[in-house]
Amino acid sequence: MSSPSGEKSGPLSAAGSQALRRGAKEAPDSGSGVSLRAADHPRRLLAAVLISVFTVMLGVGIIAPLLPMYARSLGADGILLGAIFAVFSASRTVCTPFTGMLSDRSGRKVFMLFGLIVYCMVSVAYIKAHSLHGLIVVRALHGVAAALVIPAANAYVGDLAPRDREGFYGALFLVSFFAGFAMGPALGGFLYDRFGMPGCFLTLGLFALLSFLLTALFLPNLHVSRAVPEPGRMDPFGPLRSPEVAPLLVFTLVSALGRSSIMCFLPLLAQEKLGISATLLGAVLTTNLLLAAVLQLPSGLLADRFDRKAILLGGTFLSSLMFAVMPSVSGFRGLLFLNILMGLGMALVFPSSQAVAVTLGRHLGMGKILSFLQVATGAGFAAGPIVSGAIYKSMGIDFVFYSCSAILLTAALYGFLFLKVPRISAARGPSQAGASAIETDR
Repeated sequence: MSSPSGEKSGPLSAAGSQALRRGAKEAPDSGSGVSLRAADHPRRLLAAVLISVFTVMLGVGIIAPLLPMYARSLGADGILLGAIFAVFSASRTVCTPFTGMLSDRSGRKVFMLFGLIVYCMVSVAYIKAHSLHGLIVVRALHGVAAALVIPAANAYVGDLAPRDREGFYGALFLVSFFAGFAMGPALGGFLYDRFGMPGCFLTLGLFALLSFLLTALFLPNLHVSRAVPEPGRMDPFGPLRSPEVAPLLVFTLVSALGRSSIMCFLPLLAQEKLGISATLLGAVLTTNLLLAAVLQLPSGLLADRFDRKAILLGGTFLSSLMFAVMPSVSGFRGLLFLNILMGLGMALVFPSSQAVAVTLGRHLGMGKILSFLQVATGAGFAAGPIVSGAIYKSMGIDFVFYSCSAILLTAALYGFLFLKVPRISAARGPSQAGASAIETDR
């Protein structure tokens, strides 16, 4: 692929590659304050941000499957149990649009660093929360931290992605995200069985601190400038009027509504019906998420070569089927097998969704579009546990999974009818006038 001047683009888009080459040789420009040094190779930057995401998600994965049992020990049940999970997604959803748009203007690094500091504070606050109300407040603060870190890191990777490779680079981000989150439950089960919840919470803070140091030392403050602002770029809600963006967000919202109860209610299914220990439960969840992580790269390559809409719908339908048969599982092996297939469904969906969003973000604002995508996800994850909590209280654990299956099937049907996915050949954006240049500052 070549730029307007005929030069080949490397691991970035054409304008971004030129800016990086200039940054390694030229003096600082007026937009960034400090230009890239020769040592700041794009692949090195990519590796640093991916390792940072992996580290923080490892800490999150340690506590996630244990929170339902911890909340039950404080007296939570039904809707309150769902609310403890929902408030995290709600606070993240409220904050994410602002952090995404601001990171397009001010750079990604400052938001990542501040969010990681909040993560460290949250790990201590969890230990001090001895009531349900206190736990809900801490969960809300945890959601704010996620809104600061994840959208900025996601946009950072999107900025580095070359055209027609959005699926692969989106998959790289998802590998780091899911691999950290996948390894967390097994480690969390081990820590819980030996040190209890305080040990798990402190480990969350330790990994957040390591990620903070990595980000502070090795990542420049990456942001994107444009010579000619494009329509919707200066309007915070302009992208919502795009015929491609709105259906993608609705599809994502409904899909997240269906998927959101797995982390909250699968542990209860495992305990109430199967009597599985925390260590075995952690192994099941780790297998699910680790498989999803391992399959992100081949799925990303598929998204760069084949119909992204078909991949999205196939993965959603597979997940719907797994939710439908989950209550019929008879033991640890059956639960493990269904979670393996669930991981396959997740792996098919997320890289294609990321690829579509990055493609649209090239001319509507990378941080903005990816933030809207995460808002849709967060809204689904906020509402899902509350709805499932009400179903659990009134109808039992089995109907939680039947309802999630029906919601995912609805998402697949909506996507089939209304989802508009830009063709891969259209990923070059609407015009060269809107091409982005990547700048950095320390």
